[in-house]
Amino acid sequence: MSQATDDLLGFLRRLRAVKDFTPEPVPPAVIEAILEVGRWTGSGGNRQPWEVVVVRDPEVRRQFGEWGARPAAGAAVVLLLVTAGEAAAFDEGRLAERLCLAAAAHGLGATVATLKGEGPAAAKRLLGIPDERRAVTVVAIGHPDAAARRARPKVAQPRKPMAEFAHWDRF
Repeated sequence: MSQATDDLLGFLRRLRAVKDFTPEPVPPAVIEAILEVGRWTGSGGNRQPWEVVVVRDPEVRRQFGEWGARPAAGAAVVLLLVTAGEAAAFDEGRLAERLCLAAAAHGLGATVATLKGEGPAAAKRLLGIPDERRAVTVVAIGHPDAAARRARPKVAQPRKPMAEFAHWDRF
């Protein structure tokens, strides 16, 4: 493998969910670059069953945190994924992961969270999203708070050995 391939694979393996952020804002040009990666995410049949609401308003982000998407409250920006309906859930996951990867490529932290309980309906009312749309998944993005990360107890999160993860030709 080339050094570029090794570097890219290392980047992909290092991606971790970041749930604590500093108050530093993310520049609009960086948000747009992240959105551009999302715009090019593949979807079944190239349906592109999604739209994204970029939420910068601190009060709305706080509300998202109260509705179960805790990391949204402290993020600099939150991307609310709005899809055509439940059938788009797989493609929604693809989009969320790509947005997280794009954020990491810019040196930012990100995580995927979901609005719970009354959250999806309340978010739709608050942001003017039509009732028939699905608005559950958020991607919280910001500058990682290293101090908060160090304050948390370190719990080893080993990965399964390859032999337990992958089965060749048969289960």
